[in-house]
Parts: sequence; C-alpha cells; structure tokens
Amino acid sequence: MPTVLDKGPLASIIFEMRTWLRCMLPYTPYVAPFYPTPDSVINRVLDLTSVRAGDTVYDLGCGDGRVLLAAARRGARAVGYELDVELVRDAVESARKAGLEHLVKVVKADAASADVSDASVIALYLSDHGNSRLLKSVQATLKPGTRVASFYFPVGLPGWQERLLTKDNADGLNVYVYKAPSGQQHKEE
Repeated sequence: MPTVLDKGPLASIIFEMRTWLRCMLPYTPYVAPFYPTPDSVINRVLDLTSVRAGDTVYDLGCGDGRVLLAAARRGARAVGYELDVELVRDAVESARKAGLEHLVKVVKADAASADVSDASVIALYLSDHGNSRLLKSVQATLKPGTRVASFYFPVGLPGWQERLLTKDNADGLNVYVYKAPSGQQHKEE
C-alpha cells in the first residue's frame, strides 16, 4: 500500500489541505498540519540531542515516523504519538520494512495524553501553540533534564527560554534544543 506521500501530487495536496483544515476547527486535538521533516533536519536534531543506544526518543506528532526510524537506526528506543490513522499506518509499515519494529512503537492517540516519563529526548515539529499545548499537557510526566528539540518553532512557555541549550540555524532552518525545567518551574507557570 502506498504511503501518504507516494499517492501522487493530487492526493498529497488533498491530504495536506485536509491536515490544514482540521487544525482550524474549534476544539480540535490537531495542533499542526503534516509536513514531513527533512532528513537533514532529523539528523541535526538527533546530533544536537546526542541520541544514541540507550536513549528513549519520543516524537509527539510523529507523522510518518521519520524521526522514529532515524533514532532507532542509532540504537535508541523510539515512541511516536500520532492522531492521523494513515500516518500511523505509514509509520508502522516503515518500521516493519526497515526491520526496526522491535525498537519503534507508534501510538494512535493524542500526544497530549502521552506519558513521557521514560523519555530522554522529545522531538517536536508542531507550531508555537502546538509546542506549548503539548508540553503543558505532558509536564506532569516530563523529567527535568529531558532534552527537548523543536524544529522551526521555539517553545514559548515560561521557564523554557532560560533552558535553551542551543539554537542551530543550518540552511536557515532553526532547531531549538532545551533541557526540560524542573517540576517546580512548571508549577510557577
């Protein structure tokens, strides 16, 4: 079965339009449209967060699973949360084809419900609003010191700017890496 991106230009445009529309609906759990993360950015995110075997990488809004597969190729355990059933199917199938299903888990659920207590790295490619909403939702299980990487959009929550470890701007594409603040800082928000 072809992936979302392999169905041709018209089907890809229709899928993209659908992802935009559902983000604009009131009370939607969708916080960003689907755009595949470029491979060069995925590698930078994993390099900047020093992902290696023994890490557990969560991708909140994992799309077609590109970040999950790249992390698993480095020996990390990878967990993705995704709402779109087609993208979940694509991510699971890609992990199976790559022989990485033992390291990759894809959960069809709202990432706001994720228990990230075993995450050493969290990857985000959402929106300003999406980053803030998701991190507020998972803060009860977010360990202080967890490396959080966001492609394109910074984290705009109180206490996070001071926790910015690096901002990488290779090729004009921003990647922000944070060290999650302690629970006490979250309570002050």
